[in-house]
Amino acid sequence: MIDQGPSRHRIRLVLLFIAILVLAMVVQLIRVQFGPYAPAFAAIELVIAEQVEKVEPARGLIYDRDGRLLASNIPMYYLEVEVRQLTDSSKKQIAAVLSRVLVLPFEDLSAQLLHKWVDEGQFRIRLTRLISGGKRWPIVVDQIVADVLKGFLADPEAPDLSGLALVPAPKRTYPAGWLAGHVIGFVNQKGKGYFGIEGYYDDWLVGRSITVELGYIPLEARLKPDPPAGVNLVLTIDIDIQHMVESILEQAIEDTKSESGQVIVMDPRNGEILAMASWPPLDPNNYQPWLPREERLNEEVEESEEELVINPAVAGQFEPGSTFKILTMAAALDAGVVTPDEEFIDTGMIEVGGNIIRNWDGGAWGPQTMLGCIEHSLNVCLAYVASEKLGTPLFYEYLKAFGVGQLTGIDLAGEVSGQLRTPRHPDWTESDLGTNSFGQGVSLTPIQLLTAVGAVANGGMMVQPHMVRTVVGPEGEYWPKTTILGRPISAETAETLSLMLSESLGGETHFAHVDEYTLVGKTGTAQIPTEYGYDPRWTVASFVGWGPLEDPRFSVLVRLDKPESSPWGSVVAAPVFRQIVERLVVMMEIPPDQIREKWTGGGEDG
Repeated sequence: MIDQGPSRHRIRLVLLFIAILVLAMVVQLIRVQFGPYAPAFAAIELVIAEQVEKVEPARGLIYDRDGRLLASNIPMYYLEVEVRQLTDSSKKQIAAVLSRVLVLPFEDLSAQLLHKWVDEGQFRIRLTRLISGGKRWPIVVDQIVADVLKGFLADPEAPDLSGLALVPAPKRTYPAGWLAGHVIGFVNQKGKGYFGIEGYYDDWLVGRSITVELGYIPLEARLKPDPPAGVNLVLTIDIDIQHMVESILEQAIEDTKSESGQVIVMDPRNGEILAMASWPPLDPNNYQPWLPREERLNEEVEESEEELVINPAVAGQFEPGSTFKILTMAAALDAGVVTPDEEFIDTGMIEVGGNIIRNWDGGAWGPQTMLGCIEHSLNVCLAYVASEKLGTPLFYEYLKAFGVGQLTGIDLAGEVSGQLRTPRHPDWTESDLGTNSFGQGVSLTPIQLLTAVGAVANGGMMVQPHMVRTVVGPEGEYWPKTTILGRPISAETAETLSLMLSESLGGETHFAHVDEYTLVGKTGTAQIPTEYGYDPRWTVASFVGWGPLEDPRFSVLVRLDKPESSPWGSVVAAPVFRQIVERLVVMMEIPPDQIREKWTGGGEDG
């Protein structure tokens, strides 16, 4: 028989050892929970529990309608330090390396690393640099510098950078530079979108950040969840058309010596904006001068004297002048109070509300039809139509239906509503009825005017302008539908007025003509209001038109502010319209009138 005594003895010793170990652990737990050091351990536990990290998703990309990249992200990195991993050596080495690589003061970096952060309950800090005004800003490095620092961290023979960490901080970049800069907007150093698409869709583009507790166990630290990504946006903008429009606008600014200008190209059928150009241009890669004043103070930029209008096409109000006559005549025709052939005797002046109104040239044009009134752009005639034919309630009812004084709802940040005094306004007078009829005393933005006039081009249907064609998210694609803002006039009225405007265009200016295409349009020349009345020297010259007449595929608005070469829209703005349309019909593959007529059966076989 085998003696099992020694084996049982060893088992008893092992069990006794386990029992003593368990008892020691229990005693230690009791000491931690209730002993004299319990408050200190509780404080440490609380600090650790509060160590959380905000994980940001990659910002969504922005493309033009053909998939060409307009806004993307490039890798950048914050420099952070795990202070408990620092050694006396690494504190000096980190400060020395960063000072040389980034050309920053060694003393400032060293002071940040030597500070007693743990005593303040901070275990991880983000290194900063001093900027103007005594403010501090996080240090950000690009991929090249990051690769150098990562090489130091991985090389045991390199300077000791223990505790240094590179935290991704993607930076927004715009491959097209200033092209469509006013439309796109920009993203500041904190990742916030401003103006344009970046501002309007900021919440969509940025995705949804999540907050996670910092893991101190290596496996847990590597298992950070991915935050919901931001959506990608495909714009209605055609970058080729945008480039063409911006080039023509730039040349027009130079030729006319204008102070600024805007051009918008829209499809009146669905409200898609094909191009939106403004001068001076904006480069979203160098956005600091365009920051709002309160944000500018937090950036490393100088303070400017006045706020800049980021996108005058949606935020720059102006008195439209004679282009507004389109809406007045549309209202009168639709209400049935005038016909194209109705005669008016122009004596060169009319009194409305005690205010004498004269024509743009001060002359009297004698017997004129409504067609002649539009063709010769007669202020007196349009004031007569508004005051004697339409009357106050009906006139302003139509303007409201056209959206005058209201937001269009375009998906760009910063849109303003313009100004329209109605009889309910305390400052309204009866003379406003006369001056409003030809675009004086009322202010719109270029997008508001183009949207309202677009109803005439689109058979009486006014559609909402929009910039985004497709939204691409984690759950698939979304195609926004065309939004109808209303039907201010009938299809019959729209057709009648379009024919009138097409016929009258030859009487206004030959500069807007494009061979082999029948176009529709109206010039505008408006004085600029000041606190002392209208400026006698400067004007806003404009032109709004669309085409082709039988099947409108585009509408175009041109605005030039304070042109020196000539004050008249017929002279400076109409040629810009022609240059744009000459290229637009080719880029949009719109055949000349005769070819389209043959396709639709309207022409004879040759």
